[in-house]
Formats: sequence, C-alpha cells, structure tokens
Amino acid sequence: MSNWLVLVCLILLACAVCGRVATMLGQNRVIGEIVAGILLGPTLLGAWFPQVSAKVLTPESIEIVRALGELGLIMLMVEVPWHAAGVGEWRGGQRAPALIASLGIVLSFFIGCVIGAWSKPSIAPTPPYWSYVIFCGVALSVTALPVLVRIIQEHGGIDGQAGRLSLSAAVYTDVFAWFALAMVLALHLGGAGGVSESLLKVCGLLAYAGLMFVVVRPWLKNRIAHTALSERSRVAVALVYCLGSAQVTAMLGFHQAIGAVMAAYVFHDLFSMEQAWRRWIGRFGHLFLTPIFFACSGIQVSLAAFGEPSLWLWLLLFLLGGTIGKVLGSYIGARASGLRPIVSIEVGVLMNTKGLVDLVVLGVGLEVGVLSESSYSVLLVLAIVSTALTNPLISLLASRSRKSMPGL
Repeated sequence: MSNWLVLVCLILLACAVCGRVATMLGQNRVIGEIVAGILLGPTLLGAWFPQVSAKVLTPESIEIVRALGELGLIMLMVEVPWHAAGVGEWRGGQRAPALIASLGIVLSFFIGCVIGAWSKPSIAPTPPYWSYVIFCGVALSVTALPVLVRIIQEHGGIDGQAGRLSLSAAVYTDVFAWFALAMVLALHLGGAGGVSESLLKVCGLLAYAGLMFVVVRPWLKNRIAHTALSERSRVAVALVYCLGSAQVTAMLGFHQAIGAVMAAYVFHDLFSMEQAWRRWIGRFGHLFLTPIFFACSGIQVSLAAFGEPSLWLWLLLFLLGGTIGKVLGSYIGARASGLRPIVSIEVGVLMNTKGLVDLVVLGVGLEVGVLSESSYSVLLVLAIVSTALTNPLISLLASRSRKSMPGL
C-alpha cells in the first residue's frame, strides 16, 4: 500500500476516534480532528515512533494529503454562505449586530497587533514586520461562523437572544476575515514590488469579484433556469466553477479559499443548490475530506517547541489578549444595544469562538511565510483553546443566568 494511502487511513481513523472523544467531552468534532493531527505529527508519532513516522510522513505523502486537505477546505468554503443565510436576520435591524461585531473586531485587532509587535523578535524573527503584526491582529479578531452555528445548535442552554445576535454579528466578522486576509496577502506577496503591486493585486481581485456578481451570477441564474439540467449536473457545474474560481484567485496572488467563497456566494441561493450539494458532495466531504484538512492543520504543530517557557508565555498573552479584546468589545456593543449584562457577556463568549476561519487564516499565513512555525503553533493552540472554552463558559453563564434575578 502506498505511503500516502496509509497516511490517509491513519488520519481518518485518528479523526474518527478523537472526534468521538471530543463530542463525549462536550466539545466540537473539529477540536478532536485537530488534536488527531497533532498526535500524528512530531508531537506523538514522530517522538515515540520515529521509524513509523519517517516511513509514513514522507514529503510525497504529506504533499498528497495536503492537496486532499485543500480540496476539503474548498468543500467547507462552499458551505459558508449557507451558514450565513438567515442568521443575519435580527428583528431590531442590523445596528446591534454591526456594533457588536465592529467593537469586538477593533479591540481584539488592536490588542493582537500590539502583542504581535511585541512577540515578533522572539517567535517570528524572519517574516516581514507589518505582515506579521497585522496578521496577528486578524487572527485574534475573527469569529468562526460555521463552528458557532454548530455550537448554538447543539447547546441547549444558550439564551435565544444572545444566540441570534451572535450569529448575526458573526456574519460581519466573517466578511471582515476574508477581506482582511486578502489585504494581508496583497501586502505580503506584493512586498517585493512595493505598494503599487499590492494595490494592483487588490484591484484585480475586486475586478474579478465584480465580474462574478455583475455578469456571471445573472448569466448563471438565467442559464440554469432555461436549461433542463439534472441535480447531479448542477452540482457538477458548481463544483467545477468553485475549483476554477479558487485557481483564479490563486493566480491573482491570493489563497484558493477566497475564490471558493466568492464562487459559493454566486450560486448558493439558486434552485435548491444547498440540498443538492449536501446530498451529492457535502456528505462525502464531511466524512473524508474536511477531517483531513483539520488534521493537516494539527500535523504542522510541534508541541515540542513548547518546551521553551517563552512560548507558553506568548500563548498566555495571546489567549488573554484575544479573549479580553473579543469578549469586552462584544460586551460593550451588546450593552450599548440594550442587552442585560449576563446576556451581553454570553454574546462576548460566543463571539470569541475560533475554529474554521481562524484555521484557514493561520494555514494560509504559514503557507505564504507570514508566520513562522513557532508563531503558527502558538496561534493554532490559541484557536483550539478559545473554541474549547466556549461550551463550558456558556454552561457556567447559563447556570448563573438561571439563578440571577430577572432585573439583573
């Protein structure tokens, strides 16, 4: 059996076991799948079974598995608009969700940039200064909408008002995350050519986005309406379109995930595409491809690096800074919108949920050289811990809310 096939089987088995354990502990499966990758990386398999690791984790097998993970990422990105659809409807209008999202983003972004500038000489001496600093701000300010949707669906103790507001606000942070990632990539990849090349890349991306939404979307809507395509054919066209769009944004100097998200927003609400996609592709992607993506995120982490006390210090600073910035900023926004203190804190805790978006952002940062391996490990562990803390904190707040007086 080929080494890459053995590695794929190991990853899927480890993801199934660790994902099951995570759900038994009240956590999201994503946490277990990332931990599975960490265990298969240099932390456990590489340290305890070096001969097995050297035989299985060859550069060729890692490259193939990473390609499968990228495909799984594109599958996930296609579903982003369906998570956003409907959750942005807040009966009080968009002022409250926008205020919560904006204050949470601004405060956590500022704190992330400060800690990033402070930590750079220690854990990221090689990456360019401004790209790394701004990237740290972005990493601390995002909220993972798909993971947040799943947490709110699975947790029975979340206040309904807090859940709806958090989901609505998370839509704004999702848009900010992809836009900010595009800007950082333009700044970083255009560094050799200066600001003019970065602006040219951004203009190219904006022109491509305009072409898709102004020209391609109306044409596609009209074409499908007048063509007797079967459900499978529509899904096949959508898949090819997403893969092509991902390749276009890669050629423009951005990550494939950005192109996949843009393509998904073009066709996501056309002709029951959500049900068709989930029926023909989504189930396979969730079972086989997306676990590989999350595991690949963990394989690149070496917890052996945390043998240095300084890395634990930076992890603690990033965790405190990110949590305080996101929770406090969202809390202020929720209080300004008229919510009770306990509900406002619950909104802040929910908005601090990391996961998919943060993993994508961090993976892109490591791939293009904005992050060093040490800073990537610190920020990935930060994302895992932030997400893992959401359920127990929400349970604690729910218990406190039940005991509190109605007028609190």
